[in-house]
Amino acid sequence: GDALRAWLATGHDRSELHITTKVWTTDLGSPQDAVRSAKISIDELGLGPVDVVMVHWPMPGKHVAAYKGLEELVQCGKTKTLGISNYSPDDYEELLASATVPPQLNTFENNPMLYRKDWLDFFNGKGIPTMAYKPLQRGGAVLSCGPVVAAAARLGKTPAQVCLRWNLQKGNVVTVKSNSPERIAENVAVFDFELPGEDMAALDALTTDEVMAEALGHWEQRRTGT
Repeated sequence: GDALRAWLATGHDRSELHITTKVWTTDLGSPQDAVRSAKISIDELGLGPVDVVMVHWPMPGKHVAAYKGLEELVQCGKTKTLGISNYSPDDYEELLASATVPPQLNTFENNPMLYRKDWLDFFNGKGIPTMAYKPLQRGGAVLSCGPVVAAAARLGKTPAQVCLRWNLQKGNVVTVKSNSPERIAENVAVFDFELPGEDMAALDALTTDEVMAEALGHWEQRRTGT
């Protein structure tokens, strides 16, 4: 939080920031553990209430109780809202059966080579925004695949900008990071163009059944903390 506090001290307003923190699987063993973990993160940031506290993975048999424990942080003003991360539609329905503070956000990996259309359609239908993480696959193969490169060349944009724009046109919030000032500037310069329908369709088609099966296996492992 030191860098953010220094930035705010130069005259910026807290409303310019949207700050989230997450409770990891190792702290989902009990509601008390989840609350303690979140409070430590919030206090160490030193920025007052955060905007969202998320349950990072829907750990079977643990995530609902942990989430319900975190509801007290909304009630006492430590966070404005709660969110979820890596939740499937089934996990969400399980949570909503007993939660009293509905989640305001779900974040999961989504990019043209891992297009979770079923999840997006479900959560959009519930009015819950999706925050797409790893939208560039951390500089992975999506940046060099044919349809992305072709669209970038035709539009005078970079492959990264095309991938980010694809997620934005799906209605998603996008989280992306870089240590390079040039890349940071590139990543936010995605609001002055639009991908045509044929490009959107071509990028949609990049996700294969094999990739989806692999992603499901990885998701099952991570949600159990392994």
